[in-house]
Order: sequence, then structure tokens, then C-alpha cells
Amino acid sequence: MKKSKIIAAVAIVASIVIIISLLSVNARPYLKVSQVTANPTNYNNKEIQVIGIVFGFSGGDFNLTEGENSILVYTSGVTVPNEVENGIEVVVTGIFSSSLILTASQILTQCS
Repeated sequence: MKKSKIIAAVAIVASIVIIISLLSVNARPYLKVSQVTANPTNYNNKEIQVIGIVFGFSGGDFNLTEGENSILVYTSGVTVPNEVENGIEVVVTGIFSSSLILTASQILTQCS
């Protein structure tokens, strides 16, 4: 009986370690606009998630800003949520170009 309890406990601990490892590997933290603009070549042709403030939105492409830093968000081919408006914080996922253009694949707004 003791041997089976030890095996079960080891299996549970191993499962927890594997789950935590997978979650940490797959987690993609949000990057700030300033992080991306400081070293744009580090993110060239990579999918990234950037958090920032919407500026210059009038129904299509817009700038994602943080202070003086800015990235152009290209929205062709993605549905822009109705909640998007100038001055709100959003997270944009997409493929980044070192010319400071992010081709959006998803735009997330904060829930009320």
C-alpha cells in the first residue's frame, strides 16, 4: 500500500512540474511600446504582443503609443473591436516589422 501511495505522489508532483513548465514556456508577456522601439531589430518578423495607448484612430490603422514612442498598427484583415477609440489602452498581437509597423492579428481591449 505504501509503495502505490509513493508512486501516486511522485506522479502528481511530476504532473504539476510539467504543467508549470508548459505554462511558462507558452506565456508571452506583453511588451511595452518603448521596449519594442528601443530595439526593433530584436522583434523583426516575429509575432509579439504589445500594450499601449491608441492614438490617431479613425476606424482603421492607428498608432500604439507610450509617451513619445509609437508603433503603427496595420489593421487590414483583422476585426477592430467596437471599444477601440483614441486614448484607451489595448493589447495588439501581430507580426512586427523593424520599420515600426505591427500587422495586427488580434486587438484586445480592457473589459469594463
